[in-house]
Amino acid sequence: MKPKRVTVLISIVLCSAGLALAQTEWVDHPQSPVIEFGDIGSWAPGGALVSSVVFDGTTYHMWFSGTDEGWSINDTGVGHATSPDGVDWIMDPANPVLTKGIGGEWDDNGVICATVIHDGTEFHMWYTGLSEGPQNIGYATSPDGTVWTKSNGNPVMEAGPPGSWDDSEMGASTVILDGETYKMWYWAFGGTPSHGRIGYADSNDGIYWIKRLEPVLEPGENFGAWDAANLWGTSVVFDGSAYHMWFAGDLPYVATKVGYAFSNDGIEWIRHRDNPVVQVNDENIWGGTPVLFDGSTWHMWYSHEDGVAPADFTVSYATSECCPIVAGLTHMRFIPAAAVASGAQGSFFQTDVDVSNAGSDPAEYLFKWLPRGQDNNDPLTSEIFSLGANMSVRYTNVLSEVFGLEPNSLGALLVLSTSPDLLFMSRTYNAPSAKAGGTYGQAIPAVSYEDLIRIGERKRIVFGSENVDFRFNVGCQNGSGDAAMIFIELFAADGTSLATEIMPLEAWGNDQLNRIFEDHQPVNGCVDVWTPASNSLFYCYGSLLDNVTSDPTTIPPQ
Repeated sequence: MKPKRVTVLISIVLCSAGLALAQTEWVDHPQSPVIEFGDIGSWAPGGALVSSVVFDGTTYHMWFSGTDEGWSINDTGVGHATSPDGVDWIMDPANPVLTKGIGGEWDDNGVICATVIHDGTEFHMWYTGLSEGPQNIGYATSPDGTVWTKSNGNPVMEAGPPGSWDDSEMGASTVILDGETYKMWYWAFGGTPSHGRIGYADSNDGIYWIKRLEPVLEPGENFGAWDAANLWGTSVVFDGSAYHMWFAGDLPYVATKVGYAFSNDGIEWIRHRDNPVVQVNDENIWGGTPVLFDGSTWHMWYSHEDGVAPADFTVSYATSECCPIVAGLTHMRFIPAAAVASGAQGSFFQTDVDVSNAGSDPAEYLFKWLPRGQDNNDPLTSEIFSLGANMSVRYTNVLSEVFGLEPNSLGALLVLSTSPDLLFMSRTYNAPSAKAGGTYGQAIPAVSYEDLIRIGERKRIVFGSENVDFRFNVGCQNGSGDAAMIFIELFAADGTSLATEIMPLEAWGNDQLNRIFEDHQPVNGCVDVWTPASNSLFYCYGSLLDNVTSDPTTIPPQ
């Protein structure tokens, strides 16, 4: 058995214990791999592709697809193993516990990719059946996880019609029984060109399923993204308030990795900004990545293999210690400018924030203070506020009112909320007592995660003026927990490139370049902003200030 090369596994989640945006490591167990390819037995000489793990109250049960030395899984069947602790596994002597149907049946070429739940009385399995045509999903039950009875109504879910996104291969990745409703997330390939996507279906009995017509998660949109080709093998956990998904993704000829996404309803998913969260050096992660949460610790099992013949799939086990209760505050937005501080030409700026609940249900939210020019991985956090349906509240001088900050405080705010219907608008203005009265200030709405600028995007900020009447500043906010490098190119009105400034930003950091056109005045121009780093997410805006009143006007990127 050859040694495996395993990297540190990183995942970042939103934690409600303190609600810190804390970076948490998935740590491989010292005994990983916990199942070697030679442990499975002669029926699966290539090793195991883990697809489901269930804890029934006393014992961990694992189901996996067996493989041969040529990576084929068509003829091997589904295996079963048990463990008292998730580390030491005992192979079921009855393996494979689920085998293909007889000739002419819908699953006569093989059975793979089983997902299993335990309802307190028996085990329920949904699995993929292989045949000469499209792959379909079947259903089986068992009293002990070993002896399975296939449903007479199989297949219980069929591939879509020709030309649809799921008209070819498909597999049930996760099934959750939520009250009286079975919810399934499944991977499928199909359409033209064919890509792997994640779909959703629900059922009242686990047998008759209604599929959502469109996939709920598509491959990455950015060219060259780690998951731009295919998605499959999801694991979904519902923590009582939010859904959490881990999914496999790949690019052609690039090792398969695992990403993370979260959702309030299991349909609309937000990818994590620091994906992928799990990867193994020079190896592919195959099959599913079943994840369990025991109230204090996340547990993950995943199969990996280096792609060198013969196949030698092994199963590793990792844990993550974060978040006794995973956050329902999953909606993240930035207010990229906030101040209670002196400015140029005798000005004094402060920020008000208006919050309005446009939804029909009460919602909760909190603020995080992100000071300018520093690492903000451990930010100062407000209390959790509640706001009733259709209600509004205004925080006058928000930094002093919410955080008790004194002059001179400059930076930005991160807002976490339970509802997308909460609206946040800020106004940063020159306080009338400092100079001219009656100014309106710059109004900046909260910036959502989807509005952040990514690699491959180049945004322009216009109204760049520097003269006796106006001055122009550019502010930027880092939308990730990694350091970022923002490029800012200055242009004159005739298109001449005047200079390129570089703004380094710490984790969740922000900064501002004041009077960016000062060396080129008088000028009316614009700036372009972009980043060369694939993992960077950021937002930049312009601020045009009247030199008499110091009244600022916000110029958003376009």
